[in-house]
Amino acid sequence: MADPARITIDRINHYRDTVRAYQVKIDGQVIGRVKDGKQQTFEVSPGAHQVRVRLLWLHSPPVDLQLEEGSEVRLRTGPNGGILQAWRIYFAPHTAMFLEKDS
Repeated sequence: MADPARITIDRINHYRDTVRAYQVKIDGQVIGRVKDGKQQTFEVSPGAHQVRVRLLWLHSPPVDLQLEEGSEVRLRTGPNGGILQAWRIYFAPHTAMFLEKDS
């Protein structure tokens, strides 16, 4: 049996969306949640995966990953901008949150 790969999602601490957890979707399936200022690690099979986070009707653009057996990747997420970026909620819900590889 292959060693699983791991995806860790770090959610930044931000004044927006503090009381709600983000849904974590891998390959279109909700596999967990991550709260404000927290992190969660998910084990997945090696191979290609698409990851995104979601809150209500808002979601991040997808991040495509190719994971080797036993590998680990860290992603950061949070709301995209402050009050001046609130227009995204209604006019560009797919950009209201960010999800990116942690450097």
